Amino acid sequence: MLGRLRIKIINFTIITIEKLVFERQLRKYYKKIFGNNINLVIDVGSNKGQTIDFFLKINPHCQIYGFEPNPALYNYLVNKYRHKKNVRLLNMGVSSETGELLFHENVLNLTSSFESLNKDSAYLKTKARLLGVSVDNITKKSYPVKTIALSEFIESNIRTDIDILKIDTEGHEYACLLGLFKKNLPVKIRYMQLESHNDNMYDSTISDKDILGILEKNNFELVQKIDHRIGDFDELIYRNTQI
Repeated sequence: MLGRLRIKIINFTIITIEKLVFERQLRKYYKKIFGNNINLVIDVGSNKGQTIDFFLKINPHCQIYGFEPNPALYNYLVNKYRHKKNVRLLNMGVSSETGELLFHENVLNLTSSFESLNKDSAYLKTKARLLGVSVDNITKKSYPVKTIALSEFIESNIRTDIDILKIDTEGHEYACLLGLFKKNLPVKIRYMQLESHNDNMYDSTISDKDILGILEKNNFELVQKIDHRIGDFDELIYRNTQI
């Protein structure tokens, strides 16, 4: 009971700090570029709707597609946005291929991922102590989840250019990009927003350099870096140089 309360407090603290500090900087940056004219967003890794709420505050009529593989969080989102016809939610993950992958649901749901944990990570051990659990118990359960490659989703569902594609998949971002750039897209993506971890919490060792390489190859350049101010990670924003 005390353990669950501690995790809830930590989760609430993270979200609150993000709203007060990180989101303020992010909003200032996007408002400078778009004003209120953000009309289409794809949110990969919706969690409890933090990003959806963020963009709806900029434009309440913005069309948003949100991917959330955790069934409990997906049901929470469906209820939360039941009156928002401009928010479409999908209970599936995004990866390099359309198919199925094992999803690892962690006690702190913000860190759940298709990537397995690196149990030798000093960062992970510190996080486990803060959460009041052992490293072996950070993952509550693992289960298969349907996945889709973004190129296939966009080809089948999107008819106008995408203002912002946000990807926050806890170490699985590179796989998402591989799926995005598998084929030529029928529409353009103006900006991409990716979370960048500076720790080794997951077994995946894809570096920012690798991610920058695939983005530059596909005509995106890094234009902004925003510190989350909690944990060792940043938000990286890339601009399509062909628009």
